[in-house]
Amino acid sequence: MKNKLKKTYLSIFRTKSIFTQLVLFTFIVSLVPILFISSLLFLKINNLVTKDLVDSHNQLAAQYTSNLENKFVQYSDSLKQIANNTIVLSTLMDKSDKNPYIKGNEVSIEVNKSLHLDSNNELRNCMIYSNIGNSKIYGTRAAMLDGASREIWYLNNKALDEDYFIYSALDGKSTILSLIQNIIYIDTKNFQRQYVGFIKLDILMERLFAPTRNVSTETYFYDVIVMDKEENIVYSSNKSYNDILENLTFSQLQNENINYYKDAMICTNVEDNYELKLIFLFNYSQLSTKKSEMKRAILPVLIIIFCIIIATSFAFTRGFSKRVSKLINKIKIAETGDLTITEEIKGNDEIAILDKQFNHMLIKLDNLIHKNYIQQLEKKETEFQNLKLQINPHFLYNTLETISSIAATKQVFMICELCEKLGENFRYSLGKNYGEYVSILQELQHTKNYIYIQKTRFGNKFEVFYHMEPGLEEKLILRFILQPIVENAIVHGLSKSPGNGTLEISISRVEEKLVIKIEDDGIGMAPDKVDEIRSYIDDYQNSGNDRNHSIGIRNVNQRIKLACGNEYGITIESTQYRGSCFIITLPMMQ
Repeated sequence: MKNKLKKTYLSIFRTKSIFTQLVLFTFIVSLVPILFISSLLFLKINNLVTKDLVDSHNQLAAQYTSNLENKFVQYSDSLKQIANNTIVLSTLMDKSDKNPYIKGNEVSIEVNKSLHLDSNNELRNCMIYSNIGNSKIYGTRAAMLDGASREIWYLNNKALDEDYFIYSALDGKSTILSLIQNIIYIDTKNFQRQYVGFIKLDILMERLFAPTRNVSTETYFYDVIVMDKEENIVYSSNKSYNDILENLTFSQLQNENINYYKDAMICTNVEDNYELKLIFLFNYSQLSTKKSEMKRAILPVLIIIFCIIIATSFAFTRGFSKRVSKLINKIKIAETGDLTITEEIKGNDEIAILDKQFNHMLIKLDNLIHKNYIQQLEKKETEFQNLKLQINPHFLYNTLETISSIAATKQVFMICELCEKLGENFRYSLGKNYGEYVSILQELQHTKNYIYIQKTRFGNKFEVFYHMEPGLEEKLILRFILQPIVENAIVHGLSKSPGNGTLEISISRVEEKLVIKIEDDGIGMAPDKVDEIRSYIDDYQNSGNDRNHSIGIRNVNQRIKLACGNEYGITIESTQYRGSCFIITLPMMQ
């Protein structure tokens, strides 16, 4: 019997080619473990897919909650800024015979500056209610407290005792979330506090709490239910889920990792600022789709693994082993921190391709480390400059106002205008009310203020012309990208020209790109100088300390490329004694 089995084995394997022997042997050896592993995979796939989907839902819920909290913090900070605004406080406490409507208009202007009510579609209204009985004030954003005390929302919600409250608008279609901020005047001489009134900011809940919408289907990716701390529903994106707490409390939903209700999976979170309780409902069909996708994905993987095992042989050549060992040695060298590329592995198979990709990765990693080091140095330098600019801003503001007041008294109105422009530029530089991106109008206004100061400095040595294509005013661009280029044109081009010159700023749309041209007819540059500056501003490996005359242009160019991509940036054209043109190309952003 033993001899018969041996003959059968020899007839099946030894009489065939080595390729056939390896395929048959590998097939027999790998079939049993593959079947066992595949059965385990399909048994556990439901748990894996469910956990993955739950994690994804938790991430979406956390992102939604974080965005909501950031908005509340932003609105709260804005209300505090209004409450501490010296113009608002002085106007509310002004007991002179000044027209109440003029005072109301002054306060309304400050409120609009702080909140940008016209551009924020979440905000419905903001009102300041004054408690100073002998200083009447009326306006679109200001009124007396005795008028508010007769309104239904004030009587029902105890506005003076709550940080926020919720009520329905008069039209019955909108639900309003109102944030309250008291206005307190502190008398530093007598160490007394005086209650001046309060600010009421109305936010449209259907816009504040609305979840992410699928643009193609006009439906929400998920539904959200928002409850106050007493677990009363204050917002729901899908009314059919409003009875979710009939059988379970919010605490029970929080304690369970996975919950289901009707056709949805449930995820919960709590907003910390106002103790709002959030319930997120994700359609259950996503889970079924995900399971089907994972099953379809795993089956090919099992087949591939099976084929790889069949294709594996126990008789690999020494050459292959040496090539693998060489690649392993290169990886070990890289682990020590030495990114130098050693001898390349020859060939066109997978090992050679892997070696080429690894070499490419070493080069890219070395460049990225160097680039990151330079960027960190520049970031530290920028942070240091910003810190210097932010030293005691209120002292500088007050100083400018003092200078302006003295100049007005002496009827030197040019100094008043210069102080106003410098103050606006200083506020814009601090950026308390601005983000990384601003509208073209805001950036252009900042540049105009700078140009006004420079024209005064150089005695109207140059004229400036502006051209902007209609419809581009509210497009977004990076903050602080125009002024450094304009400064370069004035200081290095127009100021050194023997006669008077012109500066032209044009903004247009070209093939869905935003193109800004800054042209001057100053002294221009020689071709080798233009090439030198082009190379310098595009070289991220250079820290910029060796060419201080172009560091502003280089920083703008690097910011644009980092934020928007390498296809955007600054292009320089110049002819000696005939002027220069700096072209800024940006993506079109709303």
